[in-house]
Amino acid sequence: MTDTLILLCAAGSAGSVLAALWHCRNRTRLAHLAGQQTSIAINRELKQLLGKIQQHRGMASGYLNGDASFKYKISALQAEIGRETEQIAKRLHTLPAHRDGFEAIESRWRSLSPTVLQGTREQSFDNHCQLIAAVLDLMRDIAERSQLHRDSACPFGFVEIVWHLLPDTAEAIGQTRAIGTGIAAAGRSLSTERIKLGYLLTRIRNAAERLESGIARTPSAMAGAEFRHSFGEVRQRIDSLVGDIEQQLLASERPAIDPAGFFEHATQTLNGVFDLYDRAEAAANRELQTRLAGAARLGRQSLATLLLGVTTAAAGILPLAL
Repeated sequence: MTDTLILLCAAGSAGSVLAALWHCRNRTRLAHLAGQQTSIAINRELKQLLGKIQQHRGMASGYLNGDASFKYKISALQAEIGRETEQIAKRLHTLPAHRDGFEAIESRWRSLSPTVLQGTREQSFDNHCQLIAAVLDLMRDIAERSQLHRDSACPFGFVEIVWHLLPDTAEAIGQTRAIGTGIAAAGRSLSTERIKLGYLLTRIRNAAERLESGIARTPSAMAGAEFRHSFGEVRQRIDSLVGDIEQQLLASERPAIDPAGFFEHATQTLNGVFDLYDRAEAAANRELQTRLAGAARLGRQSLATLLLGVTTAAAGILPLAL
């Protein structure tokens, strides 16, 4: 009888140890997946901030090149950006790994916003580009640190598309919008501006080709037929914008094009790229939700197994103690 109790106790103890290891592993995985979900949510807010700063750059370019109609739009947009930076700062308060990076972004914005309509258009453009580069760097850093490709939750190529290629494409279009709006507002273009536009058009074409290639290699579970169709429509918008820039802005030193109309055309193209980002992010979120549900289920199972092992061990130890 004593030998049986000893064996029962030993089995229960061994089972408890294995169950404890399994439970700890599941808890670690659950925490990692939850962290990935938080990272996606933060990058969603940063993407929204990125879009507004890019819009601010384009409006400032139009104003500094003579189109006063942008002045009051800029004031309203600055208020929106201020509110969003405050919200993101609160979210990042508990994430020191990224807090410093965002504080640098806040500092750049506080320096830029009060003086944006007082400097030169070149200074405004460069300062905006530096600020936007900081936002893009932070988005990439958050995506990389969260290891979204771990456990194949998001294939590495998909991570590259969502948090590298799409934002980079958007920024190239955003810079083009700012320069093109300025040229349209001024009714003339400098050789340096035409050179920049030519470079940006090459950058946009290359980015679109890389996107097309990357999406073709992405599993349909992450980028299905609807997403691919949406990309085809966005690609057409990009080609249309590039064609208009070549024909209406680069073909003449004194182009006659409505600045507000060009700004809207470029904005619609940019919004199409951001829509792709939203769709891809939603696919990543769905995959994470599925894995979180599975990890939570395994967590409950491992806890039940751990409690059973502890109970079994206790049942063997108690008679021996008596």
